[in-house]
Amino acid sequence: MNQKTKQVPHIQVPRTQVPITIITGFLGAGKTTLLNYILNNNHGMRIAVLVNDFGSVNIDSELIIGVEGESVSLSNGCICCTIRDDLLKAVLSVIQRDDPPEYIVIETSGVSDPFAVAETFMLPALRPFAAVDSIVTVVDAEQIRDLQGEQEVLAMDQISAADIIVMNKVDLVDKAGLSAARSFIREVVPDARILEVTHGRAPLELLLGVGQYSIEKLQSREKRDVHVHGVETRGVETRGEDTHDHAHDHHEHADHTLVFNTWTYQTSEPLNYKALCEAIDNLPLTIFRSKGFVYLKEAPERKAVVHIVGKRAQLTFAGPWGETTPTTRLVFIGTQGGVNGDKLQMLLDSTRDSAVEARKSDKVGDALSWVRKMWPEKFKG
Repeated sequence: MNQKTKQVPHIQVPRTQVPITIITGFLGAGKTTLLNYILNNNHGMRIAVLVNDFGSVNIDSELIIGVEGESVSLSNGCICCTIRDDLLKAVLSVIQRDDPPEYIVIETSGVSDPFAVAETFMLPALRPFAAVDSIVTVVDAEQIRDLQGEQEVLAMDQISAADIIVMNKVDLVDKAGLSAARSFIREVVPDARILEVTHGRAPLELLLGVGQYSIEKLQSREKRDVHVHGVETRGVETRGEDTHDHAHDHHEHADHTLVFNTWTYQTSEPLNYKALCEAIDNLPLTIFRSKGFVYLKEAPERKAVVHIVGKRAQLTFAGPWGETTPTTRLVFIGTQGGVNGDKLQMLLDSTRDSAVEARKSDKVGDALSWVRKMWPEKFKG
């Protein structure tokens, strides 16, 4: 009798270590913009891009050739994958594909520690297959000198990890501001290469495959725990994201733990553009970053994309909603205790079109009451 042989899945492992570039940088520095630039250029390699949520990456529809699970295959040979919880599993997953990548790019969270990410590739399970080629830190030339306290320390940590600095948004600062940002970076990493760019357009030949990262940097540096927690508030969906290294869950948190709060606003009612602009202008300084999609009354068929970094905001359109139900969803990230969900709820609720129309009606009613009071004879029957 013939016995069926158990089929063993074919796993293709690269003959040499796959080089990895880690992209890091503080909230709103322009990491996703840099990723989009990489994905939309013909670099001649099969690149796997790993991000926390590739939904935030603006992959042109004409580039997409297939969706499989949490991966998007692109016509230029790239794949873009989602990292949910485990970086180790995500990297092994893409390496073990039938058509493994020649290169891997990882975008870290804006409040993450790149040293902890790089340490993952020192684990025995990954060391034979992948190696850190470079750590690229994206710096907002306009914002970097405004950070204070723990936020400045975190940004300095991210800069100190880098062998390449992409100083982004240089078009938003004058010569003095650019010089100050450059000097600040040089104080932290004297030997790092600094690429000064706008819109993340750094030469790919200077970012990818530039050499072996000095892992020795990891040995002499104390770990830093960074956490992001959701803020509880009534009637609004909230989401917390813990960005620390799960491989070290067993250790006690040090006193220098840096905590950020995040809060999400969501509504299916259209927002008034002018009221939204006023609300953004009135956001507290403790809010460092906000991004998401907006359903606008003035352009109900089109999906508006909002990016807020400090007091700077940008609104663009990503195309029609299509079969998706128009919904505003904005995520806010700020200092611990600096994200007041109730106040943000009231502020953003005031931008709903129904609230704006109600205020207009109240003003008309008040004006009529004043007229009746001043000239009552005009209204006598």
